Amino acid sequence: MQQDGLATRGARAAAPLVLPQPERLALPDGAVQVWELADTQVNPACTRLAHTLAPDERARALAFRHARHCNGYVARRGLLRWLLGGYLHCRPEALRFTISAFGKPVLQWPQARLAFSVSHTDGLALLAFARACCLGVDVERRAGGENIAGVPEFGRGIFSPQEAQRLARARPASADALLSIWTRKEALLKALGMGLSADPSAYTTEDDWQRGAGHWRASRDGTAMSGWSCLDLDAGAEFRAALAVALPDASLTWHRC
Repeated sequence: MQQDGLATRGARAAAPLVLPQPERLALPDGAVQVWELADTQVNPACTRLAHTLAPDERARALAFRHARHCNGYVARRGLLRWLLGGYLHCRPEALRFTISAFGKPVLQWPQARLAFSVSHTDGLALLAFARACCLGVDVERRAGGENIAGVPEFGRGIFSPQEAQRLARARPASADALLSIWTRKEALLKALGMGLSADPSAYTTEDDWQRGAGHWRASRDGTAMSGWSCLDLDAGAEFRAALAVALPDASLTWHRC
């Protein structure tokens, strides 16, 4: 998109990008599909998919001060359009979005009971999809340090009392414990459609050992939230990621472009 300023600039070394053929994309009921976009794939994705963006999306991209932020937004939104177009059997550029009261994109056309959630951090973006449910994904980069001073103060208004106790017990490795709770809570509140505009401290996330390693459960004001599948995602050693979906026994598949 050289003509409207969406050309990739100041890029990192590109990694191969292989987009799925839209006609081969399928999303069965009860399934969750998570797609990974690494930063090294941003530039080829931006080049391949910039043409799918709507005028308002192009304007938003060009409003970023730094080229890497512009390119990252174009790549993520372009990939979102490509995958949704495949699942819904329509052209990516034909999709129309609106913005929810909490600032999240919502599919306006075509109207379909297909849920999606996008999260990104420095180095990685995740896009999750499922049908007829509430869905949230979050990914964060791990910090270099092992301990976070003042965890109770940092988490005031965010973590529930039970979570604050877990963090206190986790010292000196409180940084990883904090990131675990943070990504879980972000994923859950995204799925509920509220984000941090809700009262995050009303929700508690904790390991669900009955379902096995990597599973967690959530409760609100002490009442368990049933009918959910909540998972920690293996996004690599540098990242922490979590998924929450309002399906009781969701099957998860992971895809790389």
